[in-house]
Amino acid sequence: MRPLRDAQLGAFTFFASALPHDVCGSNGLPLTPNSIKILGRFQLLKTITHPRLCQYVDISRGKHERLVVVTEHYESSLNDFQKQVQTVR
Repeated sequence: MRPLRDAQLGAFTFFASALPHDVCGSNGLPLTPNSIKILGRFQLLKTITHPRLCQYVDISRGKHERLVVVTEHYESSLNDFQKQVQTVR
């Protein structure tokens, strides 16, 4: 893992919409839960790196379609710098 510079780690949770329990796909098999689909797509987001972007660190799946996402973040935002009328490179 690369050094975090001045970034800190933060976590947030959200719930993927649940599918009805008795729904099957056109092939007769149960549908893949939305949280599993999100986990699969998240793997691509973890690979995106750039010195000026915060990075997604990890994701975990809990009960009832709950997802916990760990990401880098900064105390200051671009909006904060604009309020201070500083030049942003």
